[in-house]
Amino acid sequence: MPSRVYGHAIWTNHALKRLSDRGLTQKLAWTTFQYPDRSLPQADGSTIYQKRHQSSVVTVVAKQNDTRQWVIISCWIDPPIAGSADDFKRRRYLKYRQSNLWNKFLMQLGKFFWGLDF
Repeated sequence: MPSRVYGHAIWTNHALKRLSDRGLTQKLAWTTFQYPDRSLPQADGSTIYQKRHQSSVVTVVAKQNDTRQWVIISCWIDPPIAGSADDFKRRRYLKYRQSNLWNKFLMQLGKFFWGLDF
């Protein structure tokens, strides 16, 4: 199970949930944070770190808090790992985009009445 403090950084509950949802290991996300291929500073003070691992790109969003400790805010992998929650959502979305108007309507009804995610 992922740890709240790993590699001298604090991991938010959101980041830990995204790790499990997306099939990522904390070690892989930490490696991306430590040795990124590129980093993109953001206006809010956070930084996006990206690293290519085989055929995927892992992205980690981190920010330093008031005591200058690193806080890992979120992380994901693109394309999603097969069988993960993100992979399921991606396949449903692609199916929705390729559907005709009637099927899109039925998918929206399913989402509205039964909470089915398209």
